[in-house]
Amino acid sequence: MSETNVHTSELRLVERAAGGDRDAKRDLFERYRDVAYRVAFRVTGRHEDAMDVVQDGFIKAFGNLGGFQRTSSFKTWLLRIVNNKALDLLRSRKVRLAAPLDAGDDLPQAEYIGPARGDKPADAMTRRELGERLHQAIDSLPPEQRTVFALYAAGEMTYGEIAEVVGVPLGTVMSRIYHARRKLHEMLPDLAPRETERSKA
Repeated sequence: MSETNVHTSELRLVERAAGGDRDAKRDLFERYRDVAYRVAFRVTGRHEDAMDVVQDGFIKAFGNLGGFQRTSSFKTWLLRIVNNKALDLLRSRKVRLAAPLDAGDDLPQAEYIGPARGDKPADAMTRRELGERLHQAIDSLPPEQRTVFALYAAGEMTYGEIAEVVGVPLGTVMSRIYHARRKLHEMLPDLAPRETERSKA
């Protein structure tokens, strides 16, 4: 399905949801709950907090559909709400950032990883140690870099979409991601970065 068709079907769902259609709200929730959870989890670092953030984010989004400007996609608008709520929770509870490397198969693996799974059997203790090191490294990043890196690491978003979510220029997003990745590489020199082709649009 083309991007245009996806956007059109999304707008139809939004219009129906704004009119009180429960099925449309359910469809929107099922379509975007996974990426919303990944963003919330990467920012808060805790499953329970991420679940609360996602729930609160959807409640706020559905409650404000009348004011949703169609100039951006619903996903971008939703993730902006989710990101802000995650940051609010992070500030209020002082929750530490980052997903451990052994967080589960339903989350994207961190970009900085050790040997590929096919090379040698992964040792659980080693993975926990690597996860803790990554946890500490990301936690040491400046807040503005951590936020953008969390959105980047969650996947499924272009730099342009991240810029919309955070509310900063595209160049600022690219710069923050670059500096965050460089700092992580410097702090974790023995972990090879996995280069991923991403759209700069």
